[in-house]
Amino acid sequence: MNPYAMFKTNVAAEADQGIALDYGSFSIRINRAGGSNKRYGQELTRRLKPYRRQIDNDTLDNAVAEKVMAGLYADTVVIGWDGVTDENNAPLPFSRENCIKLFTDLPELFRDVQEQAAKVGNFRLEEREDDAKNSNSSSATN
Repeated sequence: MNPYAMFKTNVAAEADQGIALDYGSFSIRINRAGGSNKRYGQELTRRLKPYRRQIDNDTLDNAVAEKVMAGLYADTVVIGWDGVTDENNAPLPFSRENCIKLFTDLPELFRDVQEQAAKVGNFRLEEREDDAKNSNSSSATN
């Protein structure tokens, strides 16, 4: 297999249409944190600039960093969701504010979304095409 087949990513999935993270009863649609999602890199740099000295000295408070990152993901990575509910099982419509609240309330979910958004394999062109073929063939057999 050549390197292009192994490493070429789907630009649309990285920065526009995203991929769905399926959690069973709900799903979250994300763009890549990096790669072709240039807005993510630009916003990361801009938002961390006021904290550069603290970052360099390893003194940035974790709560501040998490708040900055939750806002960054709400604005540049998460593009929607389906089936997300609040603690009382009431539907939670997708919005910037609700995304930040969800990630603040559920840091383990936020960490998983961050991990998945950073995995280049989730956005590889060949793997996305294979997933689509498998999805179509399983639909055809049902």
